[in-house]
Amino acid sequence: MMARILLFGGIFVGALVQLFLPPLPVFGGIKPPVLAAFALYYALHRSPRGMWIAVFWAALLHDGLDLGGFGPALVGFPLIGILAHRVRLEIFVDGLVTQMMVGALGAMLAMFVAILLYTITGQRPFHFGYALLRMVGSGLLGLVVLPLVSWTMKKLESAIPKRRGYGWQ
Repeated sequence: MMARILLFGGIFVGALVQLFLPPLPVFGGIKPPVLAAFALYYALHRSPRGMWIAVFWAALLHDGLDLGGFGPALVGFPLIGILAHRVRLEIFVDGLVTQMMVGALGAMLAMFVAILLYTITGQRPFHFGYALLRMVGSGLLGLVVLPLVSWTMKKLESAIPKRRGYGWQ
């Protein structure tokens, strides 16, 4: 029960952090992909059920806070969640270099899906240089954000008391 509360609380706080961080004009006006990092963290560390819960709520909050319509995160986050969940047994999920690479690739894939869907629906015009700048920027930000989210969530999860041998279990 405490793990679910931590999941929802972490995603909610991540949404607030992503909401209040300023957009970075150097990378085309994107914000750090905090909610994508939460989706990746739970895809790498949880069962499929926990991964789907985290991916759904992170995507719903991301699309709700974004200026465009609903859809890009609801397509992109499950895609990065499925891919990360499938390769989690072949990689060192707690290694710093692995988290940096997975964070960068996941953020770039989520940005690519967003650019693709916004272009197809006509909500935003497509400019190759601007799209490339946003993809590279999201990769660089994902490189930093996923290790921070992972470290924070590991520390919080280790603070949850483990109940063994108490009561009627």
